[in-house]
Amino acid sequence: MSENLVNLDGIFNLALKETQELIELGYDISDPSFVTSLEWYAGKYPEIAERCNNTLRELIEKQAVMYPELANAYYDIDSHVF
Repeated sequence: MSENLVNLDGIFNLALKETQELIELGYDISDPSFVTSLEWYAGKYPEIAERCNNTLRELIEKQAVMYPELANAYYDIDSHVF
């Protein structure tokens, strides 16, 4: 029975660590086409979705302050019509 239990705190902490590493590597986590670990696990485990989403929002705000060039580099898909 203990194999079926999921450590939600451990999953959240892993997702947070992985998302922070992406920021350190220079990825723009606010890019809507980019799925972070926090977003993925929020979709997989509804029990931690609100916590993941709130943390992701905070990280995006911090990233915008730390790397303003990313916040200003918004890609407008409508401007590229084929």
